[in-house]
Amino acid sequence: MLSDKRANALPRGEIARGQRAISRLFNQGSRLKGGALLMIFSTSRSVDQASPASVKVLFTVGKKLAPRAVDRNRIKRLMREAYRFEKGVLSSLIAQERRQGESNRVVLALLYRGRADSVPSLEGFRAEVRHLLKQFVSKRPLKTREDDQVRDHGQ
Repeated sequence: MLSDKRANALPRGEIARGQRAISRLFNQGSRLKGGALLMIFSTSRSVDQASPASVKVLFTVGKKLAPRAVDRNRIKRLMREAYRFEKGVLSSLIAQERRQGESNRVVLALLYRGRADSVPSLEGFRAEVRHLLKQFVSKRPLKTREDDQVRDHGQ
């Protein structure tokens, strides 16, 4: 029963941190638009081939959209909870990459673009996060950004 609870956990290691990594994500990442959410993502080849593929995520809400910290924190809490329940969509992608011997690192940012006075319910967030993650899995580029950079420098 404990393993069932752990399957939906969001450990600290899955939270994106570091100014350089986050700046790179926002400057060079690809975007997928949803209703109230925008997902920015970036993939890169993992340097350590022994480690499994990893997914890191961050959640943001702008001050202009929700001026009160209480509202921003509530929205982020709902977004985290929705992602926590729907991140299983990514597990099939990671398992497939492991079988192929690839080890990629994925960084996701979920940005709230709606209004503070019309925050979706948890179910609304779950449906939108599920839709964005399925789009990411189906439209994910086969080559990572680092592969493209290596090819560009080689020419």
